[in-house]
Amino acid sequence: MWPGRGEYGYNIRMRGAYLFLALLLTPAAAPAYPGDARLSAKLKREFETAISSVPAGRELLGRLEKAGPGYKALRVLVRRDPSDSLAWFSSDDNAVYFNSRFILKFFAAKKFKDREVVEIMRGNKEVRTEFVKYASPVFLHELVHALQCYLYPEYRRDAGGNPLEFEYEAYLTEDIYVHERMKAEPSLLKEFVRGAYTDVYTANAFGSYLALSLDPARYREKIRGLYEDGLGGYLSIDKAERKKKNDVEDSRIFALAAGKGREYAAGSAALARLEDQKEAFAAFLKEFYAGRWPAFSADALLFVGGIALERKNYPLALDCLAGADANTAKYGLSPEATEALKTKGALAVLEAASFIRDNRKKMGVEVLSQHLKALEKACLAASRPFPGDLGALRAETYPKAMAYYAEKYGSEKDPGRRDYYKENLDYFAASTGPVTAP
Repeated sequence: MWPGRGEYGYNIRMRGAYLFLALLLTPAAAPAYPGDARLSAKLKREFETAISSVPAGRELLGRLEKAGPGYKALRVLVRRDPSDSLAWFSSDDNAVYFNSRFILKFFAAKKFKDREVVEIMRGNKEVRTEFVKYASPVFLHELVHALQCYLYPEYRRDAGGNPLEFEYEAYLTEDIYVHERMKAEPSLLKEFVRGAYTDVYTANAFGSYLALSLDPARYREKIRGLYEDGLGGYLSIDKAERKKKNDVEDSRIFALAAGKGREYAAGSAALARLEDQKEAFAAFLKEFYAGRWPAFSADALLFVGGIALERKNYPLALDCLAGADANTAKYGLSPEATEALKTKGALAVLEAASFIRDNRKKMGVEVLSQHLKALEKACLAASRPFPGDLGALRAETYPKAMAYYAEKYGSEKDPGRRDYYKENLDYFAASTGPVTAP
């Protein structure tokens, strides 16, 4: 049995800051182990129990059952992979794979081979229970990809890449699932928000959940940036269709001249399938978001913002609750939700300003600058004046913050952290004056 998991603190500096880990639809070549089948059956059953505890999970499981025989045969396997993927769904193997590197990290265990990991998890219910408790959002995310492959089995082959829009469905489903679980039992979220606990699976789940906004376009843009710009290999359904159409048109004259009419016909058939599947999935995704947004986002922001206020995480509270600005009406919020956000947002501004006044001398430059930045952005969003007595402190702190993030950005190698440092460097530089980044 592995040693007990260690808990360690985590200071939330910004919502979604370098918490995302890749969740890819990539096939995996892996040898079979004697314990695979029994572990798969146990994990699948135990994950189903966890997922079915809330409506979003039950809805997904119901859709999987209706999608044909694929889900009944789906396996849950454990394999090591050098990538940063926590898990992935392989359509070739009809299996959800969990990366054993992160399982070992979760349990603070080292130097175990995959065969040993499989046997330990197969034979130890306590280990599986702990794993399932924290990793169920990841499993649910991959089940969405499994369902997509069952419903649109030829899309990835015809498109020549992973469909970006599949992630829009997977993340929203996962975030709703996390929200429902946290509302039922918020203790994990409270510990995470106050910086008392995290692990690789919790950080991944909350990295998306805490990055919610009232604007669905902004929400999807974060996902697009992560997958299309960051990871690569992802194409929007529009780009995939245009690319396939150009490929087919370019190949027509050469195929006919070379007597390869069958290849051209196959390409044309693939394009027709792609167009049909694009239309079907686009219609589904539009309806999927319309039926859940903005009621879900408003409820989640109020819920998380309230917990952040309670735990005195003011940057997070302000980010959640100060979103009811002049553009709120266009998102279709109910009058009650709008008023609740405005009321709690005003309270967050007052509490944050008071907290800064009382604790300014105890804060380092990073913590102080993040509080001032969050307060400034909240005041701008709500068309409120920035507290006059904090103006001098802001003017004094921002140049220091600019220098701090310039140094961090210049020395950091990790891409996610570099993005975080660059974002802050740009913000404080814009408020301070011109700067040349390292």
